[in-house]
Amino acid sequence: MRNMNSVNDNQTTYINGNGHINGNGHHENQELSLQDYFQVIMHRKWIIVVSFVVIFFSTLLYTLQKEPVFQAEATVMVDTEGKNGAMFLLNQENFGSVKNINNELVKLRSRSLTLDVAGKLLDRKYIDEGEAMPLRIIQHFDEEAETPYLTKDEVTDRLISVVNFEPLHDSDVIKISVKSTSPEEASFIANQFAHTYFDRNLNTSRARSRTVREFLEEQVEKKHVNLLNSENDLKDYMEAHNIVALDNEIENLIAQLSNMEAMRDATVINIQSLKMKLASYEKQLGEYEPHAAKVIREANDPYIRQLQEKLATLEVQRDITIAQNPAFKGQAIYNDKMAKIDQEIATLRDNLESRTDGYLESLLPGQTYDPTSFLVQMKQTIVESRIELQSLESKKNILNDVIDDYKNQFDAVPKKNIEFARLQRARISSEKLYLLVEEKFNEATITEQSEFGYIEIVDEAIIPKAPISPNLTKNMLLACILGLGLGIGIVFLLEYMDVNIRTPEDLKKTGLTPLSLVPRMEDEIDLLKKKKLQNGDFTGKINGHINGVDTHLLAYFRPQSPISEAFRRLRTAIQYTRLDKPIQTILVTSANPGEGKSTISSNLGIAFAQSGKKVLLIDTDLRRPTIHKKFSLNQGPGLTDFLFGQSAFEDILQKSVIDNLQLICSGPIPPNPAEVLGSAKMRDFIAYAQKEYDIIIFDSPPAIAVTDPAIISTYVDASIIVAAANQTPIRALQHCAEQITSVGSKVNGVVLNNFDVKKSYLGYYSYYKMGYYEYSSNGNGHTNGHSNGHSNGNGNGHTNGNGKNGKSKKVRI
Repeated sequence: MRNMNSVNDNQTTYINGNGHINGNGHHENQELSLQDYFQVIMHRKWIIVVSFVVIFFSTLLYTLQKEPVFQAEATVMVDTEGKNGAMFLLNQENFGSVKNINNELVKLRSRSLTLDVAGKLLDRKYIDEGEAMPLRIIQHFDEEAETPYLTKDEVTDRLISVVNFEPLHDSDVIKISVKSTSPEEASFIANQFAHTYFDRNLNTSRARSRTVREFLEEQVEKKHVNLLNSENDLKDYMEAHNIVALDNEIENLIAQLSNMEAMRDATVINIQSLKMKLASYEKQLGEYEPHAAKVIREANDPYIRQLQEKLATLEVQRDITIAQNPAFKGQAIYNDKMAKIDQEIATLRDNLESRTDGYLESLLPGQTYDPTSFLVQMKQTIVESRIELQSLESKKNILNDVIDDYKNQFDAVPKKNIEFARLQRARISSEKLYLLVEEKFNEATITEQSEFGYIEIVDEAIIPKAPISPNLTKNMLLACILGLGLGIGIVFLLEYMDVNIRTPEDLKKTGLTPLSLVPRMEDEIDLLKKKKLQNGDFTGKINGHINGVDTHLLAYFRPQSPISEAFRRLRTAIQYTRLDKPIQTILVTSANPGEGKSTISSNLGIAFAQSGKKVLLIDTDLRRPTIHKKFSLNQGPGLTDFLFGQSAFEDILQKSVIDNLQLICSGPIPPNPAEVLGSAKMRDFIAYAQKEYDIIIFDSPPAIAVTDPAIISTYVDASIIVAAANQTPIRALQHCAEQITSVGSKVNGVVLNNFDVKKSYLGYYSYYKMGYYEYSSNGNGHTNGHSNGHSNGNGNGHTNGNGKNGKSKKVRI
């Protein structure tokens, strides 16, 4: 706890148990036991009790007053394997089927999603359809606000503070938790988040298909108008020129030219649709990897482009052969030619596929065949789409060349039939293109509607039945732990910061010997006053004195009390501190004023006098003398009168009410007490007194403030320091001892005054065992003393007031 290992950091000596000075300057550390810790706690147990009670009841009051909070939970599942993804137009593979839970958590926690939810709550304003339960989260707490509802941003901030998103372990499920003081509101908001997230995912998933569908829808309308216009133009021309039909050769030419134009226009439509899809893909890719879209866009392979051109030429050639030879279909020569064309096409397709795979591998090394990477699949799909776009561009160019050839043949038609043939060709082309675009539009519509996203609402939030907070049991348990912990922490902090002497163990840790423990006197003094008042055996008022004697001199008033026994124990301990020479002169001092040294010296003098010794008590505190006040004597003539030659020794002696005890008060206070006490006259005074008295006790001023005690210590046989329990600092006591040992004297021990034994030892007399004695009284009312009338320090008997032997009875405790 506290470091009390040495007397002083710079001092290499300390006082051992016998009062002697050792040269090593250290003593053995005493490890603290559980009992020591327990005593520390019990010493300040009220701090722990107060801390516990305050925190416990504060927590209880807070818990009971706090509005309950409910939590509702909805769960959504992310289709990480892409099982719910719908097909794309133009035979594109579905990319991005692998979803990342962390990415979805980012979307859920995004402010944009929360803003959408806030907007819906502000539009709704009520939880139920009957508008009986208003939403609290959108309302102003301040009744003086201009509007009853918050702004969208303010509601968003509140939502962010009450909603939480957590992925469930080892699953693709995300839990949406919402807290609110209303269970219905918590459930409603959680479901709003789940449905808003689902709708946003569905809209995002359908975005690409919707773009293509809207483009084709616009094209269908245009092509339908073109077809109607073509039909009307042809009809008007035929009616105006009475033309019924063209000859077969022109009909065949028109049909072939119309087919080629329809195929070209369909290719153009496919090119435009694919470009729109690519733009959507690249935009999405740009959000994940800004530089990837640019690399793929600039990617080009001349060999692949040549293969695509050859493949497109063969496909056009096959279509022309079919269109020009309908009558030969099924014949051997026709089948052989078609088989040869199909074989060449198949070979070119294999070469193109192999080259494309190699190109993708070089563009996306080590990633092309990774089925778990969303980004890689997206890159691959974009590259493949651009390759297909190149194929369509090549096909369109070849078809344009073929159409140009047919137009040259068409120009050879007789002029009178040219306009009719042109109108006929326009109608047929418009019809074929309209039918093709309409078919693609229907496919796009089906594709869009069949896209359901990759989010599924597993469970909607239900209204919670019990609040999650405040948790009374948990809060009270935490309050108990915190209250006790804080109290114990404060106790040990105060213990660590406490630098005062409290127990004999603290004295031992300083290297000083505890001679006796003097208990607190207040209770005994109160009993004394009460008894004297009841008996009426005193004169005058009780003002700290009874019959002119200070009530603190309990060795006189209550010799049977534990306090008197403490002084008898001190008397015995002093006599046994030196075995080589009897103790005759005793110095009593203290570190600081107010620690009870005058009370101790006075009671010690009484204890020696009661043992039959002839005792002289001298007040050598020539600065603030107090001995004369305790015995209601005059301050002078006193010691200074004798030392200055103004009074004889017999003139300064004063008798007390205690037999065998005489006193010499201080006398007038001199201007130089230290020089007076250190004079040769003082030595002669002490030498003379030693011849006349058995015990001489010097009451001196505090040792830290002045050097007087150190001077007197050079004249005496024993030096005693008085320390007040819970008042005297350890360092002050150590410094006091140093002052005495610095002049070559020795400290015989310490008296621990004002000691509360029950409080310090929790009711167990582990160190200091009180002795309670029952004394008989003689006929004159005097208290019996030692049986032999002499002081032997063992307390075996008592002497009556006149020095004669009396009966005594010792009671065992």
